Amino acid sequence: MSPSSRDLADILSHIRYEIEMAFIIPHHNPKDGHIRESLFLSMLIHARILLYFFESTDRRQDDVLCSDFGFSTRPVGLAPAHRTRFNKDMMHLTYSRLRHTPDTKPWPLQDILQPLLLRSCEFIDFVIANPPAHASPEELSHWKLLKKTFNKE
Repeated sequence: MSPSSRDLADILSHIRYEIEMAFIIPHHNPKDGHIRESLFLSMLIHARILLYFFESTDRRQDDVLCSDFGFSTRPVGLAPAHRTRFNKDMMHLTYSRLRHTPDTKPWPLQDILQPLLLRSCEFIDFVIANPPAHASPEELSHWKLLKKTFNKE
């Protein structure tokens, strides 16, 4: 499948949603372990989607790839242990989880999310500088706001 320029414009809000869900933390009670775990799991799921978006050169069916926009595909700087964790500990119940101790069980969110945030910011800049034909001014204003949000951090 080769996406049309209309497809590229229409999918922008979905990509923006993935970026927002991976990196913008809503207000929550940090003392509530269930809420905290749900929030972090949500962030990691969206981060995993972005990892595929930025790194994949293999389109499966109608997958959206960053290269569809002319943005270069390249590995995000994740440590091999974090990649293994994404692939074995999330969304799969595997015996590999037994390798964790109480010290290694918590997810290293900063180490995982930071390289993806940097790559996402590069993509945000790219979209703003090279918007797809048919991208609405309203959608592009959301991308500009997203850029401002991350530049504060």
